[in-house]
Amino acid sequence: MKTIVVASGKGGAGKTSFAASLMAWLHGQGIQAVAADADVDAANLGLALKAGVPVERRTYIAGDAREVRAEACTGCGSCAAVCRFDAISLAAGVARIDPFSCERCGACADVCPTGAVRSVPAHAGELLRSPVAYGEALAHGELVPGEDASGKLVRQVRESAARIAGPAGLVVVDAPPGIGCPAMAAISGADLLVVLMEAGASGIRDAARLLDNAAIAKVPAVAVLNKAGLSPERDREARDLARDRALDVLGRIPFDAAFRRAAERGGTWLDSGSPGPVEAVSEACAAVAARAGLVPAISAAGATPERTLP
Repeated sequence: MKTIVVASGKGGAGKTSFAASLMAWLHGQGIQAVAADADVDAANLGLALKAGVPVERRTYIAGDAREVRAEACTGCGSCAAVCRFDAISLAAGVARIDPFSCERCGACADVCPTGAVRSVPAHAGELLRSPVAYGEALAHGELVPGEDASGKLVRQVRESAARIAGPAGLVVVDAPPGIGCPAMAAISGADLLVVLMEAGASGIRDAARLLDNAAIAKVPAVAVLNKAGLSPERDREARDLARDRALDVLGRIPFDAAFRRAAERGGTWLDSGSPGPVEAVSEACAAVAARAGLVPAISAAGATPERTLP
């Protein structure tokens, strides 16, 4: 099985849009892939992939929560006194734990003299599989309101996608933004990391931090520059970063307002109707597919997919 991860180091750089476009491009080439929306805190890859009603739901357990057995509670207040998060209150002589404030540290259970506080599985969300217009399926997750995104849930989304794809399949992962635990859980073990580098100050800086982590994880990386041409200075900084990291830039996608309109209609960048930008997106997708060994290095249109910034 091969895994391609699309990440950015920051939100709003275009990684979800590019991941959806890559899925649509692969579908057009007769290559079926499973999409994994690892951005579990704000999963929206399914919008562009025209995902249908989920056909599979599995409970996501985020470790142990705590609850009080009222019949064993004496109302001594030891648990409330030790709770650093003000999650425990006393009502009618019985301790109550607010599940939205509780950080599940277990201090309350440690100090309870009667053993009234017990551990229970924390139902934190669901893992889902949905049919999509482009590709074999979409693996994604839904968090219970108030729950935090975690590398554990991201890992389970990836494992679900791998199970659907099978040993000979292909998975395209839309990674969470940032460089924290969820993002690293999405990137770890990937066959290819595609860094969507937004041609702006924060986009380039955060891409560099993401590349640092990818190097530590020993994940091979390439880049696609998004919103190119808006600032010659930022384009130069992107070229400098690519040169300094010996990083191949496989695509240069210009800013186009039609991309946003296509997204608002629930489509991909390939549905924008702008010939030049659509060609740039197609070339970038072809280059990524070629680097992953999915298609020849020269696309059917005769373009050279693997190219560097001028």
